[in-house]
Amino acid sequence: MLLRKINNQYLRICKSPQLRPFHSARVMNAPSSVNDLTKEPVRKEFVDMLSDFDQLMDKMIPVIREYYLDCGRPKTVKMNEFALPDQILKEIGEIKESGQSIDQCVDTLKTSLKYSLKTMHPFFMDKLYAGSEPIGQVAELVTAILNTHVHVYHVAPVFSVMEVECVKIFGKEFGFKEEHIDGTLNPGGSMSNMMALLAARQEHFPHVRNEGWKAEDKPVAFTSVQSHYSVARGAMVAGMGINNLVNVPCDRMTGVMIPEKLEEALKAEIEKGNKPFFVNTLAGSTVMGGFDDQNAISAICKKYGVWHHIDACWGGYLVFSNKLKTTLFAGAEKADSISINPHKGLSVPTQCSLLLTNNKKDALRKSNHSGAEYLFHETEYSKYDIGDKTLSCGRRGDGLKLWMCMQRNGLEGFRAKADDAMEKSVYITNQIKKQPEKFTMVNEPQATNICFWYIPKAFRNGAEYTDSQ
Repeated sequence: MLLRKINNQYLRICKSPQLRPFHSARVMNAPSSVNDLTKEPVRKEFVDMLSDFDQLMDKMIPVIREYYLDCGRPKTVKMNEFALPDQILKEIGEIKESGQSIDQCVDTLKTSLKYSLKTMHPFFMDKLYAGSEPIGQVAELVTAILNTHVHVYHVAPVFSVMEVECVKIFGKEFGFKEEHIDGTLNPGGSMSNMMALLAARQEHFPHVRNEGWKAEDKPVAFTSVQSHYSVARGAMVAGMGINNLVNVPCDRMTGVMIPEKLEEALKAEIEKGNKPFFVNTLAGSTVMGGFDDQNAISAICKKYGVWHHIDACWGGYLVFSNKLKTTLFAGAEKADSISINPHKGLSVPTQCSLLLTNNKKDALRKSNHSGAEYLFHETEYSKYDIGDKTLSCGRRGDGLKLWMCMQRNGLEGFRAKADDAMEKSVYITNQIKKQPEKFTMVNEPQATNICFWYIPKAFRNGAEYTDSQ
């Protein structure tokens, strides 16, 4: 009855003469539905927006098509056309008081494509990411059109469900039991690693979140000397200080943490009266590509009662390879948390990062919630109110592009990507070894990081450098 009254009142308002000036002669009938019995005319501003969208797509699709084709001509098309800031500023022009035309905006988009690095280019091998897939790109467009935050379920129901399910899928790949899996999508691996450290802080020093550090706390964390700088930044943000992060020695040639050195470091800090609470290990170090012995390190972490986190932001995608899962990731199922970036190795548009926790119920919520009662309430779908267990409120819907890439590829497709990357690494390594006069291998790769030296002609065959060279 109440709904009928509201609907009738709404119809009377819509038919009011005062609103007629707002009705455009250029109206479009919206798709009919049970709730759209009146076939309400579309408001003029939405018709105008759609017109803009149509014009932009009509002008940009051919440009994007040509960009794709250029990337597929690696022998004749360069990866980028380099320009200095002054030249770029000259071409993009100034932001003016009045808006500019569609054509002017399209020119700026073309400039962006012209001077940006073609990460889709087959010769782009500089960074730990590359081009993305069409399904992910279209998902990004839909995400921008929906333009919602994934903090509470009722404003992003589909994105919220997708995120929770993606967390489960990735957690199971690492060997976590489904009932023990929790986690979130985050804006980059640095955030994922930082949140893992904060969750460990909450477990060992629960008072800090509200009261701050006390003199008697004396926290100390440990990380591989070859770890990513985000771990040091996490120590900085956590308030414990970078100087209280101990860098554990690694094998110089592999980048793998030496477990015995970790235990020595733990003992030394305990003898000083400090309190170890967090150990960060690697599944794919940035430079050498090392994969730590997670079984050995997990045993040490459990012995000393510290949180064991694995930074798998780079090498984690290889867990989808059935050939590598039981070797490179042996023992990963024992970790307390793992971070992984699907935009590295799986062709998901950047940025897309997951923090996964294992058998740490509500650890993320306990470490991050701040009592925003106007948003977060106990309901039957509270587990989908993801914002309460992250550091963000304005959370982007990264779950859509990840879900769509998984739907399009299937898990078999992700496994094929991991196996293909490894096969290419073996091929490249063999090609380098066949040319010892030109190249010297730094080490034997564990996975997809191939470290080698190029030998200039002046130094080949035992030649020594001279001033004239």
